[in-house]
Order: sequence, then C-alpha cells, then structure tokens
Amino acid sequence: MRQERIEAIRKHLIEMRENFLKDFRQQNAEAAELIDAGVPDPGDQSMNDYLTDFLHLLSDGKREEIIAIDEALLRLQEGAYGICQRCAEPIRIERLEVQPYTPYCIACKEDLEHEEAQRSGRPELGKM
Repeated sequence: MRQERIEAIRKHLIEMRENFLKDFRQQNAEAAELIDAGVPDPGDQSMNDYLTDFLHLLSDGKREEIIAIDEALLRLQEGAYGICQRCAEPIRIERLEVQPYTPYCIACKEDLEHEEAQRSGRPELGKM
C-alpha cells in the first residue's frame, strides 16, 4: 500500500476513534444521569432501568470498536495493516474503505461468523 494511502487511513482511523470516544463518554454520562435521577414511580423506574441497560450495551459496543481501531492503528504501525489475520492474504481495499479497522478479509469473516453461529446452536445466523 502506498504511503499516502496509509497516512489517509491512519488519519481516518484516528478520527473514527475520537468520534467513538465522544459517543462513548456521552452515553455513559446519560446512563449516569438516569441512575442518579431517582424516579419515584415504579413504572418510570422500570423504564429508567431499561434505558440505563440499553445505554450501557451501546457503550460496550463502542468500546469494542475503539479496541478494534486501536488494533488497526497498531497493525498500520507494524506494517501488517490490510493483511487478513486469519489467512494472511491481502484484504480488498473496498472492504477496508467500508470498515477500515477490520482484521479479516470477507471470506474469513464469513467463515468466523458461520463457526460462531454453529457454536451458538443457531446455524441460520451464519448464512449470508
């Protein structure tokens, strides 16, 4: 991959990371506000609990994406970016443009999803 392309990808990953961190902090702050609100009505409390749990789930997803971005930045630094971590083949540039922090080519990602679906007892989830 050319150096200009690598630098553009690096900048994009850093920008994505900053945006995810901003969203993550905002969602955690919203969840903390809901917890601190102290709602007297049991029905309102139930909705409050649901929203708090939902915001925490969103935060967990953001955290995972931030980790994936950090790993992609490390691969860039080490010269391993754009190489599938499963089969060691190059990841198509079109895939990297859509999901720049992916560690897998499409074929390996589909295989992993299929394997996970089999382990979970829901093979229909691994079909594309």
